[in-house]
Amino acid sequence: MEKLLNTKPVITISLLSILFFAVPFVPSLLLGYSTGVSLLSALLLLLFSWLLYRRESQNLSELGLNFKRRRIHLLPLGIIIGILFFSVLFSTQMLHNGMHIRVNTHAEYLLITKGALLLLPAVLVEELIFRGYCFKRTVDQAGILGANLIFAFLFVIWHWIAFNAWGNYGMMFGLITTGFGHWLFSTALLKSGSLYFPIGIHLGNNWAAHNLFSSSTGGINTQPSNDALFIITAPKQDPSLLQNAISYLITLLCFLIFIWMIGKWKKKTEAA
Repeated sequence: MEKLLNTKPVITISLLSILFFAVPFVPSLLLGYSTGVSLLSALLLLLFSWLLYRRESQNLSELGLNFKRRRIHLLPLGIIIGILFFSVLFSTQMLHNGMHIRVNTHAEYLLITKGALLLLPAVLVEELIFRGYCFKRTVDQAGILGANLIFAFLFVIWHWIAFNAWGNYGMMFGLITTGFGHWLFSTALLKSGSLYFPIGIHLGNNWAAHNLFSSSTGGINTQPSNDALFIITAPKQDPSLLQNAISYLITLLCFLIFIWMIGKWKKKTEAA
């Protein structure tokens, strides 16, 4: 608590967080949103992170962003875990909500694979903002729990803005689950010591949501699409309050299980 009352670093981190938030918005306002603009934003955030660490006589290895073998392998490992996480979560939700799945006969596998490349810039932007320099410095000041609470809240707000959810209370409430996502990604960062791991998990999760099950933040796309492997059919009746509550509980439990698994994996690798 005494560290939180140290206002100078708190103000500095707050101003830097606002700057990091602004980086993706300014190019989008000037040039419009596109994958290229998102990639530009990611490169700018990476540059700012490098400059901030250089000012402290450090470098991006503080985020584990180097090309050592024990670091770089965390990226594909994370992608596999991210795909597995979303598949387990979504399959459980399908059973609970009575949804049905069928193979998409219109699927184009090149587009499905390309989806990961199209999603990567946005994932990099979010990881550098929410699990990068500002998050690590907030951990130094407020501790892991305090930093996670702050950045989980900001991650939820970010998604409210991205999905234009203001005033749509159902969507706003549903997007609270992205706060659990921050917890998962930050645990991956802190346990592995490398941003490659949460980048991989985040990318694998988003790719599975968009290009495997053709679903995003719980939304269902039942129309034939050539960039998704499966088509999901949902019941026509609206879910009850109890059914929604159980769905959120399932989501929380899946996040907790995978967070626990990452912690156990780290302990085993340290003991090996």
